Amino acid sequence: MKSKKVLIVEDNDLNRKLFENLIGQYWTYKSAINGIEAINLLNQENFDLILMDIQMPKMDGISTLKKIRQLELSTSPIVAVSAYGEESNKAEFLQMGFDDFLTKPIRTKRFLETLKIHLETGLKETPYSDQKEVPNVLLDQSVVSQLMKYNSKETVKKILNDFVVELTKLIKKYHEAINSKNTNELAEIFHILKGNSGTIGANSIYLIAIDLEAFTKKEDWPEVEILFSKLEKEKKLFENFIKEAAIFEI
Repeated sequence: MKSKKVLIVEDNDLNRKLFENLIGQYWTYKSAINGIEAINLLNQENFDLILMDIQMPKMDGISTLKKIRQLELSTSPIVAVSAYGEESNKAEFLQMGFDDFLTKPIRTKRFLETLKIHLETGLKETPYSDQKEVPNVLLDQSVVSQLMKYNSKETVKKILNDFVVELTKLIKKYHEAINSKNTNELAEIFHILKGNSGTIGANSIYLIAIDLEAFTKKEDWPEVEILFSKLEKEKKLFENFIKEAAIFEI
């Protein structure tokens, strides 16, 4: 029997589904897509842990944390999840009042170990870092292997296909936004792409997304155009790769 319950607060569909798949194997859960929904759920029921994305519409993770503590809605651990922070920023998140901090892209083993520590041992925070250099490959087999330890091949294949669908939408948004050169909107597109591609191990796309976000913030539009053309080519390569990869044959 799953005795512990987790509240997942995450606005990105791909990340939220991945969190639900992983968490659902060990604990029960409910999900919210922003801080307002999370507050409403916490007014109705108790959770043993809250997984809180930082960058969300309507009410972000930091504002939601403050509201939860101010209204005394929960004393359970709240774990921050962010693609904007690095491991070196962990102390800042702890000072804000979070009980732990996970960076995007999420790594399956680290993610589950962090939640288990809070839910099953009662320790305050995870003490280690697992950051390493990212190999420039279409699909990182070490990441896929970790996903497959906790998910079926069908589920992992669906996650990868969902990523392609979302990437297609983000590319469309880029084409709609590029004429106005809206720096914040374009940077957000590449920020989302960076988090999602890194989480599933689409490393070549992840590395391009990092550069696209950086050059967009610098408003270096010629470089953005070059990189975006490269991204579209990598998308086609990635789609063909996951269609043909023998590892996903069921």
